[in-house]
Amino acid sequence: MNIATHLQPPNQLTSSCLGTTILTSASHRRPGRIPALARRIVFSLLLLVAGLTLAQTFAASPGQWSPTGTLEDGRSGQVAAALSDGKVLVTSGSDEVGVTLTTEIYDPNLGTWSFTGRPNFPRVFTTATLLRTGKVLVAGGYSPTTGSVATAELYDSVSRTWSYTGNLNTPRRDHSATLLNNGKVLIVGGDNDALPDLATAELYDPATGNWTQTGSMSTARRFHTATLLADGRVLVAAGEAPNFALLDTAEIYNPATGIWTPTGSLRTGKREFHSATLLPSGKVLLAGGYNPSTTGSLTSSELYDPAAGTWTATGNLHTSRYQHTAAKLANAKVLVAAGAHDVETATAELYDPATGIWTTTGSLFLARTRHTMTLLPDGDVLVAGGTGVNNGTQFNSCEVYASGIAETTQVTGSGSIAGQGDSATFNFHATLSGGSANGSLTFSDPAATVSLRGAKVRTLNFSGTSATFGGIARLGDGSKITYSVSVSDNGADGSTDTFAITLSNGYTAGGTLTSGDIKIQ
Repeated sequence: MNIATHLQPPNQLTSSCLGTTILTSASHRRPGRIPALARRIVFSLLLLVAGLTLAQTFAASPGQWSPTGTLEDGRSGQVAAALSDGKVLVTSGSDEVGVTLTTEIYDPNLGTWSFTGRPNFPRVFTTATLLRTGKVLVAGGYSPTTGSVATAELYDSVSRTWSYTGNLNTPRRDHSATLLNNGKVLIVGGDNDALPDLATAELYDPATGNWTQTGSMSTARRFHTATLLADGRVLVAAGEAPNFALLDTAEIYNPATGIWTPTGSLRTGKREFHSATLLPSGKVLLAGGYNPSTTGSLTSSELYDPAAGTWTATGNLHTSRYQHTAAKLANAKVLVAAGAHDVETATAELYDPATGIWTTTGSLFLARTRHTMTLLPDGDVLVAGGTGVNNGTQFNSCEVYASGIAETTQVTGSGSIAGQGDSATFNFHATLSGGSANGSLTFSDPAATVSLRGAKVRTLNFSGTSATFGGIARLGDGSKITYSVSVSDNGADGSTDTFAITLSNGYTAGGTLTSGDIKIQ
């Protein structure tokens, strides 16, 4: 099967966003052609009249979108990752010809894109995961030359190069990838050419570059969502089973045992191509999606409670949508944008966890789907690329949503987690001023004979309610190492906050706090 056949069968349209594929009837394409095209023309005229280049960003009022620099290559179905230096990487996807073998970096300070190292292998319907080492793992996918892909690559933002790493045990596309608290990556489900849908799961270990098989789900699925819960487990929800059967079931993966356990089924019905977002309360918001046996695109949303293992309905979206994108803002509200609503939509909405209500916010300049959404260090949101005009054009245009949330400047924390040996303790204070980071960290895991002294903070980045910082430190024996820490401020009392640390000597530890608190301000 070639990529063109996979993307556009004779009577169906297939599109992808962040490694997922969607089928809609061909009758959905024609009605949106004029409105989507009109938006593209208006977008171009705005730039022309203002006399601005595409590398500049309009100043936007809070709750509004502004155009920013354009991608060098128009693409849709690409994957994106927020890098530890605050920049955004976009790679893979398809253009007007086929799979795009390029990678680009967005600099939020300049509002511009630039090419970086080229991957070794063309792929689409893949995943991208930022590792605790700062590298980006791209795994699996689909190639027009080989079909489903087992290869994986690492992008190094320092050398700006790609290198192969270990192969997956099972070639797969349309899967999910989740970074676990121990630094490993969990790949779940998807499909390949021999097996329409997969129930298997694999773990990638950055320390060895190897993949190992772990427990399989009870149900094969693709086009699902996978969410890392506050306690370190992973929730997989809904999706599509073999023979195009949609699912309303959910399962929980426990990294400590490698075992999957069924949990409560969705309350509002079967779906695929929905979004799932972890809220500060520890609950998971599932929104929108697609179900051709009901209304097609969906407005319903629901919440999963890990403590009870149950789903409850919450407020409905104002616009039904699937293949949209979602991001949790620094004020805990959830932004969803664009996607398909019979035709592509430019609308965006905000979910307030305190009220359970969706409210409309500013619309994008372009209706689009199969795009990417990335939270920027200053709390704004970047939407890049995608397709529109009834999936006939791959966009290189990008937009930024002004969240109106004050920029975070410091992160502090102290407490304990379960380390590699026994209880590990930490204390840190990191600040960002004038683009420069400073601060200090102490860390001790006596059972693993690991302790840091003189650990200075040299890099600090914020992404909503999460922060990453790093620098150089000395171990107890005096040897010099580099360290990287990622933390999340998930609750007022610290009960769901997380802390993870990686040292250049191979030591890693992380998890939910057993005591203490983390605050991002």
